[in-house]
Amino acid sequence: MRVALLLVRFAALVVGDERYREQWEADVVGARELGMSPFAVAFGAVRAAVAIPSKGAVVAGVGPLGIALKHAGTSRGRVLVIAVVSALLLVGGVVMLFA
Repeated sequence: MRVALLLVRFAALVVGDERYREQWEADVVGARELGMSPFAVAFGAVRAAVAIPSKGAVVAGVGPLGIALKHAGTSRGRVLVIAVVSALLLVGGVVMLFA
């Protein structure tokens, strides 16, 4: 349950709204009473955080991706995909450099 609460807190931090953290933590705590897995609820909160459109305040000024997110008004999901692909390409290049 602690890991699920940490995931929810991370998701609320990404969104940047304290209301989401309170609601999602309550959902994780009450999940067992409804016969649900707390991890499934936490994963749903993470998916929601990715889908919520960005206001640009949370990642403003954090490299090129943060600046692009601020000015483009695109969803966090697209920026997350771009960041993951960029990191994989960077890691692949470093591995090829030393291989």
